[in-house]
Amino acid sequence: MNSFNLKIYESDGVFYEGEAIKVTIPAYDGEYGIWADHENVVMAVVPGILRFTTFEEKTYLASVSNGMFRVDNGDVLVLVETAEHPEEIDVERARRREQAARDAIREKRSLREYRLAELQLKRELVRLKLAGKRDLED
Repeated sequence: MNSFNLKIYESDGVFYEGEAIKVTIPAYDGEYGIWADHENVVMAVVPGILRFTTFEEKTYLASVSNGMFRVDNGDVLVLVETAEHPEEIDVERARRREQAARDAIREKRSLREYRLAELQLKRELVRLKLAGKRDLED
């Protein structure tokens, strides 16, 4: 089974570095799957669930915020503001932030504030899904 070097960095440091056989990254037009020997590409990451499978065939999930990823000569680099394992998610905090984002959207502020609130809402919904507090089909 072919593998590639995967590096996932968040603003606070290294989330994961190691060999992987597959990674699925949330992108604007859906999920983007990467296997060994993938063509070179640079793309935006949107809030969502990132999945990666290690060489030992263990699959991990992470809630990620916006960022970007690059495939370069077979190596994959993912740069995001935040990345969290399911067990790291503070469910109560996520619920409070979800409500704050919904309130901000209803207030019909500037277009920029509206878009930021939409992103925040999506991020919190993803975090709650990954923590098992929301249906993954929402």
